[in-house]
Amino acid sequence: MTALDDLDAKLRGLTPAELELLEQELAAKLWEKRWRRWRPYPWQVPPDRIPTLGWWLQLGGRGTGKTDGCARYMVAHVNGPPCDPRLRGGHRMAIVAPTQGDAVEACVNGPSGLKAHDPRVVLRTTAGGTFARWPNGAEAKLFGAHTPDDVERLRAGGNRCLVWMEEAAAMRRLRDAITHSEMGLRLGANPHYIASTTPKPRTELIELTKRDDVHVTRGRTRDAIHLPAAQREHLMRKYAGTRIAAQELDGELLTDIEGALWTRDGLDRTRVGAAPPLARVVVAMDPAATSGDEADEMGIIVAGLGTQYLPDRTGFARRHGYALDDLSGRMPPVEAARRAIKAYHEHRADAIVAEVNNGGEWIGTVVRQLDPTVNYRTVRASRGKATRAEPIAALTEQQAAHIVGSLPELEEQLVSWVPGDASPDRLDAYVWALTDLMLTSAGNLAAVA
Repeated sequence: MTALDDLDAKLRGLTPAELELLEQELAAKLWEKRWRRWRPYPWQVPPDRIPTLGWWLQLGGRGTGKTDGCARYMVAHVNGPPCDPRLRGGHRMAIVAPTQGDAVEACVNGPSGLKAHDPRVVLRTTAGGTFARWPNGAEAKLFGAHTPDDVERLRAGGNRCLVWMEEAAAMRRLRDAITHSEMGLRLGANPHYIASTTPKPRTELIELTKRDDVHVTRGRTRDAIHLPAAQREHLMRKYAGTRIAAQELDGELLTDIEGALWTRDGLDRTRVGAAPPLARVVVAMDPAATSGDEADEMGIIVAGLGTQYLPDRTGFARRHGYALDDLSGRMPPVEAARRAIKAYHEHRADAIVAEVNNGGEWIGTVVRQLDPTVNYRTVRASRGKATRAEPIAALTEQQAAHIVGSLPELEEQLVSWVPGDASPDRLDAYVWALTDLMLTSAGNLAAVA
C-alpha cells in the first residue's frame, strides 16, 4: 500500500465531524501562509490606532490596492481581541459599498477581497441579509448605498464595531450612509471606520479630510509596482497632465475648478431631499459622441418643473427645476432607449427629449420601435455648448435649479467642466432637460397650461 492509499484509508475512516475539523485546520494553515506572504504598499499601512468613531481613509489611484488594504485590516480585526466577548466570534461589522452587489464582488469574492486574505470566509444570505462569516462566528453584514431602501436597511443594520466604506466617493447616498451607519457604530470600546476610494470632489469626502480624527493615506498608480509596468505606463502617457490623471491615477482630491460654471458650494446650497409636486417631467437624452471600447457615455437625465411659484435668491417668484435621476452610462443604443422609456413611465414624464445634432437621429427611431406611445421630440443645438450651459448654471446660482438627493457622477461633471473643454454627456443631458423645462417657449406654455 502506498502512502497515498494509506492517507485515503485514514480519511475514509474519519467521521463527518472529524472531517469538518480537519478541513478547518487546513484552511487555517492556508490562511496563515497567505497572510505572512502579503507585502503592503506604504499607503496600505493603517495608523496604530483609529479614534472612536474616527476613520482610516485610503485615497488612491486605480490599482493601488485600496480594497486590498481594507480587506486585510478587517481580517486582522476579526483575528484580534474581541470587541464584545459576549458575542460568538467577538465582532459584528458592516461593509457598505455603492451597491450590495459591489460589496459582494469587490469586498468579499474579488481578488482583493476578504476571501483572498482569509479563505475561511464564507458568504451567506439569510432572511436577515447577506453576510461574510468566519468559522469563529464573527460576521460582516453587506449593505448598498444607492437607493432609499438601502438607507432604510442601514437604519436597521444593528450594532457594529467596525464599518468598511468601499468606494465611498461613488456612493449615490453617501451622506445618509455615513449618518445611519454611525448611529449603529457603538459596539465595543473603540468602534470606527475604514474606507477605500478613488477620490472625487464629494462634499462629504472633503469634510472628512478636514477632520482631526480621520487618518488619510494616499497612493498613486505610478507607484503601484505590482501592476504590469506596460499598463501603468500606458495610463500615465495617455492621461498625463489631465484632470483624469490627477484624480483617477494620482489619487488627488480635487475641489472646485477655476473657470467652471458650477461650484460644489452652489450645488449644496440648492440641494433638496425630495422633489415637490411637479407640473412637468422630461427625460433628456444626449447621445454618445464616439463608439467602441472607449465610447463616451449616453447622457440620460430625468428632471421636473415644480407646480408652485417660489422665490429665487433675488426674490423673484418662479417655478423651480429639479434634477431627479441620472441614468447615464456606456451602453448599446437599444439599452439606452429602454432605460429612457422605463424612466418615462416610472416618472410619468411628459416627453423624452433628445439632442440629434451629434449623431442622435437613431434615438427617435429606436424609441418609437420599442414603445410608440412615448411622446418624443428632438432638440437641435444652434448655439455653442458654453452658451447653452451658462443660463442653466445661472439658474443654480439664482437658487432656482436643484438636485434632489445626490447625483455624484452628474455633479462631478458640472463642477469640473470648463467652457472650451469637450462637454460630457451627463452635463449635456442635464442642460437639455432644464432648458426644455424652464427656458423654452414650449416649456413655459406647457407649465402655464
